[in-house]
Amino acid sequence: MILRYGAKNFFSFKEGVEISFELGANCPKEISRGKKVANLICLKGANASGKTNALKAISFLRYFCTDSFNNKPEDDIYVDSYFHNDTPIDLYSDFEIDGVRYNYEVSLTSREVISETLSRNKKRNTEVFKRDGNKLTYCIKDFNDLKSVKLRSNASIISTAHQYEFQSTAPIYRFFNSITSNVRWGGRYDRTINYETISKFYVDYPDFFEFVKDIIKKSDLGIKDIKIVKRSDAEGKEYHCPMFEHKTSVQNNCLSFHSQSSGTKTLYLTLIDYYLTLKSGGILVMDEFDIDFHPHILPLLVESFDDDKINKNNAQMIFSTHNTDILDFMGKYRTIMVNQEESESYAYRLDEIPGDIIRNDRSIVPIYNAGKIGGVPKI
Repeated sequence: MILRYGAKNFFSFKEGVEISFELGANCPKEISRGKKVANLICLKGANASGKTNALKAISFLRYFCTDSFNNKPEDDIYVDSYFHNDTPIDLYSDFEIDGVRYNYEVSLTSREVISETLSRNKKRNTEVFKRDGNKLTYCIKDFNDLKSVKLRSNASIISTAHQYEFQSTAPIYRFFNSITSNVRWGGRYDRTINYETISKFYVDYPDFFEFVKDIIKKSDLGIKDIKIVKRSDAEGKEYHCPMFEHKTSVQNNCLSFHSQSSGTKTLYLTLIDYYLTLKSGGILVMDEFDIDFHPHILPLLVESFDDDKINKNNAQMIFSTHNTDILDFMGKYRTIMVNQEESESYAYRLDEIPGDIIRNDRSIVPIYNAGKIGGVPKI
């Protein structure tokens, strides 16, 4: 479970940004539901405010801690500083594994790792390992296997140790590997998934298919059912094809995937990420994933993470959106506003705003639309 993460001198965030899932003692129990950490966080802000860059920070940590060793030794690290200055970029994440709190920190440039540190807190805070440049300067006894690792200037210790199949860092690797994101170095990444491949997956995992059908039927009021049938191509090769049964009085009431709306097709292809994250207890990072949907569909998609009957493994989701209605669903304890002044981004959670301008018994939407809490374009 992720508790918070942050970055400094990272893309448009010069002085830094922190995204916290921790709710704090002041959060009412009817909102926290007795939990100290939120399952959902929403980022709101105007175009080009820095929302995507705030998501890039956690996506970068996922890449760096799991995949950076796969780069060639001479490759750059896929990260940018504020307007490409030469000052090091700092990133960190606090997370919890089996009741133990960890803190991971890294300082780097696009060419090399300057330092990398992991600490954990069982009964007291303990430094687990520390790296300076390509030298491991300290590690506790449980992590002695790291002493045999040859470090590389563009790869994380955690990603490197995974190649050796070391067990000491395996839980840390699994945590970062549990992050699924549609954000990359260049921004939102809409991966192309063949509907035939997804349909085959649905056939193999019928429970998941029922989950997908339920959401699509609630989102597209014209669809009665979805069935997956086999077809053959010109060469006689079989493939799986979805047929969407519509609510109509005509006898032939089924239409192919290509005849569906953009929103329905997007749901059919991407709900796999939601289901797998909920099933595994991972973290889902989504940037403006609702652009093809009606505003009322967004709460339907995210509320699964609030439902303990569905979200049995404490999965988490952080997302950005231009949907304003979602503010009242998320509330001030789970909404982070991102703004930009003179090409520098900054962020704050709505419960950090002093005074009583935002109250738990008052709609946030009118206050937001009036520009009183930031996050709106200056037109």
